[in-house]
Amino acid sequence: MMRPGIVVLAVGQCFENDDAEARTRQRLRAEGVGLCRVTSQHEAALWVCERDPAVVLIDLALTRGSPLAVADFCSYRRPEARIVLLGGGGLMADGSLFGHVGNAAVLLSGPVDPTDLASILAFQAKERADHVAA
Repeated sequence: MMRPGIVVLAVGQCFENDDAEARTRQRLRAEGVGLCRVTSQHEAALWVCERDPAVVLIDLALTRGSPLAVADFCSYRRPEARIVLLGGGGLMADGSLFGHVGNAAVLLSGPVDPTDLASILAFQAKERADHVAA
């Protein structure tokens, strides 16, 4: 179990439906990680200013703002946060996206099973916590 206070911030429609979000949240909770979801670039910026997420999951199809602006702001404001980009499809499939998003850790191009997504997020959160503690 991880220390309390480790949180994943999900930005946009990162889950296929409410059930998938609930399953991901439940699995993360079992790992000692919280989940908060916002729906816009503005909400994400406010959230990141007030709290320190271990991981920021960003839907690359974000409609209320720019997903790359969210990633850039997180890189500036919370450089230790791990960025997980979701739903890129063929977007920068050559890996060049990692050159644009300095603290990107993972690019998931398609839909991911909630259990698998939770495992990826929990792993990244643990890696971030271990890095900060070192």
